[in-house]
Amino acid sequence: MMSSSLSDDDRGECGLCGWGQTSKMCTSCEQKVEQANANEDDDKLFQDPPPKEDCEICFLPMLYSASGDTRLYQPCCGKVLCKGCMETSAEEMRQGNMKRWCPYCRIPMPSTGEECMKRLKKRMKLNDAEAIYQMGLLCKGSNRNKAITMWKQAVELGSINGHNELACAYHSGQGVEEDNEKAMYHWKLAAIGGHEKARHNLGIIEYNIGNFSQAMKHFIIAARSGYEKSLEEVGEGYKARLVTKDEYASTLRAYQHSMDEMISEQRTKAAVITKVQLEEINAVKMRLGIED
Repeated sequence: MMSSSLSDDDRGECGLCGWGQTSKMCTSCEQKVEQANANEDDDKLFQDPPPKEDCEICFLPMLYSASGDTRLYQPCCGKVLCKGCMETSAEEMRQGNMKRWCPYCRIPMPSTGEECMKRLKKRMKLNDAEAIYQMGLLCKGSNRNKAITMWKQAVELGSINGHNELACAYHSGQGVEEDNEKAMYHWKLAAIGGHEKARHNLGIIEYNIGNFSQAMKHFIIAARSGYEKSLEEVGEGYKARLVTKDEYASTLRAYQHSMDEMISEQRTKAAVITKVQLEEINAVKMRLGIED
């Protein structure tokens, strides 16, 4: 890092454009370096995201943004399995065709919440980023400060979901002091890592401050990865002439390709089961007068 800047009158001493053997930069060079760094960050931000994580059983890709709905963490082996494979295994267990064990590692399922927590803590001691992230989710409602601590540890170990949760916390000021700069920082890292909803959120923010071109870039990348809400925004962008016909058409094709890669009969059945379960839970909440 350069120690300080020089005025343009002292450019002969600048370590970049002058002849001086100094670590100092003139104002012009300092501005150019800052712009170059910003451009480099943009290049990384708008590159195609890395491949999605695959379920360890069916080997089909999973969305990051569907965590909890289609992705389930197993604290026995540290694997993330899709809801389709888990529901299929659960049905086999109910019919007596399969023992009540993890469908991946074949370790018996925990019989109590205490046993499940014990396994999770064991995975945390192994520096399992996903386990630490999951612990943060468990603490989210009762101990927000601990949740933030867990997610900070998780991102140091490479957790993309952890970056997204920290971004949401900084953006809303829940558990931490509101800081939009830090929120953007974590959303950008999550987006670079392939988190579709983080990318979508960046698009919303850019759109709201009038950076329509940047916003559409984010929406197109997230939509191509299979994020439906971003596809809807790209459609609105096409109507508003912010997106060309070719861009919209290629985005639609890429979205469908991503969806085709992720679909399976087991996942479709699991989605129906999840929808029914959510409807039942919401109906009970309404009867009891419970609000989210």
